[in-house]
Amino acid sequence: MPSTMSLRLGMAGVAAAVLMSQGAFAQETPKRGGVFRHAVESESNTYDCHATATSFSLQVLAPHYDTLLRFDPMDYTKVIGGLAESWEQSDDGLKYTFKLHQGVKFHDGSDFDSKDIQATFDRIRKPPEGIVSSRQGQWQNIDTIETPDANTVVFTLKNPNPAQELLFANPWNCVYSAEKLAENPNYPATEVMGTGPFVFVENIKGSTWTAKRNENYFIKDKPYLDGIEVNFIGGPGIINALAGNQVDAALFSVVGADQDKLKALNPDIVFQNGPFTITNFITFNMTKAPFNDPKVRKALNMAISRAEGEQVLPKISPLTGHGSILFPRGSIADRTPEEIEKLPGMSNDIEAQRAEAKKLLEEAGVAGMKFTLVNRTIRQPWEPLGLFFLDQWRKAGLNVDQVALETPQYFAALQSKNFDVAIDFNNTVSVDPNEVLVKFLPGSPNNYSGLEDPKIREMFQAQIKATGDERAKIVKQIEEYYLDNGYVIPGFESKRGVALHKDVKGWKLPSSTVLNLQLDTVWLDR
Repeated sequence: MPSTMSLRLGMAGVAAAVLMSQGAFAQETPKRGGVFRHAVESESNTYDCHATATSFSLQVLAPHYDTLLRFDPMDYTKVIGGLAESWEQSDDGLKYTFKLHQGVKFHDGSDFDSKDIQATFDRIRKPPEGIVSSRQGQWQNIDTIETPDANTVVFTLKNPNPAQELLFANPWNCVYSAEKLAENPNYPATEVMGTGPFVFVENIKGSTWTAKRNENYFIKDKPYLDGIEVNFIGGPGIINALAGNQVDAALFSVVGADQDKLKALNPDIVFQNGPFTITNFITFNMTKAPFNDPKVRKALNMAISRAEGEQVLPKISPLTGHGSILFPRGSIADRTPEEIEKLPGMSNDIEAQRAEAKKLLEEAGVAGMKFTLVNRTIRQPWEPLGLFFLDQWRKAGLNVDQVALETPQYFAALQSKNFDVAIDFNNTVSVDPNEVLVKFLPGSPNNYSGLEDPKIREMFQAQIKATGDERAKIVKQIEEYYLDNGYVIPGFESKRGVALHKDVKGWKLPSSTVLNLQLDTVWLDR
């Protein structure tokens, strides 16, 4: 098997849709030196890649860590080696053997070897008591992890998984030190120490995050930058900072209206625009009444006009057409618009839907019910999406308020089940159901609903074992089952745009906000 392979899971189609408003990437010789300054809208409540669920965490953490495999920063439809120099898959698809780079060192000077890979993935798939592993469900198919020598690690699967290499390349899988984990399994929550291209310097809470070049990085001549400076800036301050050249980039989201404003204010700012694999949805706290009643959940879904959302939201946000819990383009469970309209709550006949919603609420004994929507204090797309849901529910006669929380408080509320309903999201690196659906499995650490339904796990395991049309059929059945029971309310698709100073080179827009954040390929043409 070559060390670079194409992904056949719809990502090539997504990649083909990426439009770069700055034109094609020129083949230029990178320059060394300089500090790359970029804006991040919010801080995470942990330094642990395995526990966090927000891309704002990886925007600061990813440069400090490596992963076993990684997505090619210049062609994210390909998986290439990270800490793995090469790898092989057995003919039956059950065994992956990785040969690791030698001479790699952690930032504290200790040696990296296969035991660090083993300890990292054991922590993800079987976290010790008190340790949160947000993507634990993605690794339940791993049977054993063996280390025959210091430079070799062997993963054996219970069943073949067509998305396995994507999972190995997932940027959340930061590799930690086995020695330090043995001393303290929770050290990554408070200490930033990996093998990555940049060494952590300082985090001034609410202000900045700084890093310096790892002079001992195992990839020759990288990174190019002397350092990184992250500025934590919220709201319209990001646009002002870009316009005034106080930062070099905003790598999360800069919507069309703000791009137009920046074009007028600073002609040195360029833009990259393309599709987005993130999905947003409403999650319920099913551990409390009345949200433990499927009639109530389905009624709240039926109160929403997707057609109205498609008219309003694109004018004020990066949100576009309505989707479902699966990314609608490129997935094995693609549906036509006509098929989507037949799903529960997705009809264009909003009057009929709202009449049915009111009937269901009356049957549940909560007509005109009052509840609170939990949202985040993030401009895009959270603020406009929250306002849209409020307006839709109020049109159906519901008494609903909203509370917007900073990122740490938002996740604390969801994790502690201190909410009624909340806007949630699923930010994945692929559109394969083996990655996408883990978020929605009962018991997944970042499924905040408290859902208990063993049938979903049975269906999930069935689609892992299935292939071709049979797998697509099961995945569609899972999606329909979720909507039939009102387990989530699907939101809308998104598009993605970012802004960079023209001097920033070597960074290419992926369709996910969690990719291309190691910044080892970035350089400044100054």
